[in-house]
Amino acid sequence: MGRRWGHAAIVALVGSLVVLWLAVPASGQLRRGSRFDKAGSCVECHADVADGVRFAHAPLVEGDCSSCHRPHGLVGALRLQKDEPELCVECHDSAALDLTAEHLHPEIGRCSSCHEPHGSDHPALLAQPERELCADCHSDASFSESLVHGPVVESCTTCHRPHGSTNALLLQQPGDALCAECHEAADGFAAAHSGVSVAGAECSSCHPPHSAASEGLLRASVHPELDCTTCHDAGAPASAPTGGSQMCLDCHDAPTGDANSNHMPAVRGQCLDCHTAHTSDHAPLLQASERELCTSCHSGVADALSRPFAHEVAADCTSCHQGHESEHADLLVGSAREVCIDCHDAPEDSGARVVHSPALAECSECHDPHGTGRPAMLTTDEAVVCGECHADIGPRSGLPVLHAPVAVGACSTCHNPHSGPPNLLKAEGKDLCATCHESTLQASDGLPQHLPFEEGDCSTCHSPHASEAPGLLLAPAIELCGDCHDLQMVPPEGGSSHEPAASGDCTSCHQPHASATQSFLRAPQRALCATCHADIIEQLNNEIAHMPADELDGCTTCHGPHMTRHPKLLRAPVAATCLECHDGGSAEFADKHLSVPAESLDCGSCHDPHASQATGMLLPKLHAPFADGDCALCHTEPAAGTGGGQ
Repeated sequence: MGRRWGHAAIVALVGSLVVLWLAVPASGQLRRGSRFDKAGSCVECHADVADGVRFAHAPLVEGDCSSCHRPHGLVGALRLQKDEPELCVECHDSAALDLTAEHLHPEIGRCSSCHEPHGSDHPALLAQPERELCADCHSDASFSESLVHGPVVESCTTCHRPHGSTNALLLQQPGDALCAECHEAADGFAAAHSGVSVAGAECSSCHPPHSAASEGLLRASVHPELDCTTCHDAGAPASAPTGGSQMCLDCHDAPTGDANSNHMPAVRGQCLDCHTAHTSDHAPLLQASERELCTSCHSGVADALSRPFAHEVAADCTSCHQGHESEHADLLVGSAREVCIDCHDAPEDSGARVVHSPALAECSECHDPHGTGRPAMLTTDEAVVCGECHADIGPRSGLPVLHAPVAVGACSTCHNPHSGPPNLLKAEGKDLCATCHESTLQASDGLPQHLPFEEGDCSTCHSPHASEAPGLLLAPAIELCGDCHDLQMVPPEGGSSHEPAASGDCTSCHQPHASATQSFLRAPQRALCATCHADIIEQLNNEIAHMPADELDGCTTCHGPHMTRHPKLLRAPVAATCLECHDGGSAEFADKHLSVPAESLDCGSCHDPHASQATGMLLPKLHAPFADGDCALCHTEPAAGTGGGQ
């Protein structure tokens, strides 16, 4: 029990010390001594803070670091007593700094984004000279026109308050009052406006506040008549002309409405629907950019221009269209085709041997003039566009095997759509095919090549679009190969044929393009035959092999590869085949075969043609007397001159 109370007392003591430590002011927590001498202890280690600056933060000058920082903090970081801006406004009057104004600077909650906390070479502890500091965020094109407003060069705070303002855009005063600080404002700035008062008007409606492209700090496009009294009555304040936009027609010719196509606002005299009267950033005095202005009515064009494949020029509408009237449809500046070939080369001028007939007609038959979600701004999928004329090609042909580009409707993978060589192909022969089948060409380098492949004429064997046969062959393999290779595949009565040859599957054994082996075989002869005759290869590997069968190209020593007049694809009758190597006229041969004439023997009745475990390539199951060498038990000795035993 006593020990438990002892632990409790220790815990209570530690807790009390922590509470006392938190209650003691920061200055009271500093140790005394040569190293920890009052508040100066911070400067002894951090002497480089704000060293040599023109303007130092007052607490730093006074050595009162703890007014902003906690004394202990964390390793690698000095913890502030409070977060910004609460820490700063303990000393700085938030109302005097406009921190409670209606309109505030976006970075108002992070004082250190503009001010150095310890010291700076710039007034107000700014991190950079005022103009450079503001330009870090405010550096768009509106500040870099040819004529720059004087205060922009000198000081942003001439017109703007840095923290907050009762006026929009952090202006020091409402717009016209602010301008009047520097510009003669008597009678509503009448002196600068031909005696016409513009009191109450927004100065920035004509004059950009930072920089401008035209004299008088006017916008890029300026009404050519700068004498205000041409349209307005002198007096104060100025009012819109009595005739409204009809006043424009005193100088500008009105569209008659008799043209082939007319812009209706222009015909109705609604000039100010599209134009501003005085000055604009967009010529000719447009209310907005051409794209923004035109698509406010032509929403379909806006949708087209937002698609993945938009016509870049279409964003500048007057590249192709007249603004008021035209002798051509759709307010075009010329005929539809003339407009297109102003930028795009006319196919008929390409010098190509073939010009695609639709390319001589209206481009819009295939292309949308503004944009679509398809490459080349096609009005619909490529397969549909091409299929309108070429209905017998591709999926519509009904053929089962399709060329991959045809299957996905990518006709332009192989064909030029406008002009080119015969069939509008992008290249000829294997140069075209190589764009997709480069690996096939590379694999054939340095190998003996099939003549059509070597000559690069892929179309000798393949259909470019679709086929009934696998591999896009022009015909079944047996027919196609037979066009060049005069081979009989159907055996006569009593003959035999190789199954792949009989079924017309030539490529099961032959490479169609190139091969390192003779006759373009897919593999050396023995390995190739093993793909179907694995049992014979196993026999050759495990028994005594018959010499021809054991050679790499030995199969065709005895067998024909396609068709023969004899069973089992033998090139000749059994005995004749064997006698090509074995001397049937020798005494040894006659002795072993009872002097029966060699030509009449059925070798396969006793011998395995490929391999055997027995001497003489004998079959594994032997007649007992034969196995004992007792031929006389069944056969009589041959009589002289009889030609053999019986």
